[in-house]
Amino acid sequence: MSRIRTVARNLLAAVVRRAPGISEEWAEAMLRELDYIPGEWESLFWSLGSAAAILRQSACALRAWLLKLPAPQEKSMNSTTRKTLGVLTGMGLALALAFAAFGLVVFTNLLVPSLHLDRIEWTHVLFIVILPEIIFIAAAVRLWRTRTPVAAGILITAVALATHVLMHFAHR
Repeated sequence: MSRIRTVARNLLAAVVRRAPGISEEWAEAMLRELDYIPGEWESLFWSLGSAAAILRQSACALRAWLLKLPAPQEKSMNSTTRKTLGVLTGMGLALALAFAAFGLVVFTNLLVPSLHLDRIEWTHVLFIVILPEIIFIAAAVRLWRTRTPVAAGILITAVALATHVLMHFAHR
């Protein structure tokens, strides 16, 4: 037996061994028919075509089996995960507001440099600290009964921002 025919037989035999039960007889028949293919290259092409057909049949059987499976039930989040996600959401929203306020002051300074907002430190304190802090407290009060973890996240960020500002002024 030549090397090409040996490769063809080994390839088809490997695929036949892994064929699902539904197509097992059909796959073994293709393996037995390989002995009656006259040429070396023809036997290799027969083996490749048979292997592709068996794999397609296996994929169809797998697909049918997967479609019959019940859909997995989604696990609900436990209380700690839900609270943590709420706190992180509140912190993210508060930080987004603080960065938006900072960006608004910088953008206004770039658009209207004649206002000299970069020289007036109290405009920064007013627009970047005081107004967001008021919004943080109002949002936390409003959300406390319905979304306590989100309100807690907003308050944590408000306290962190206020502490940062106080440390800044204490250091000066």
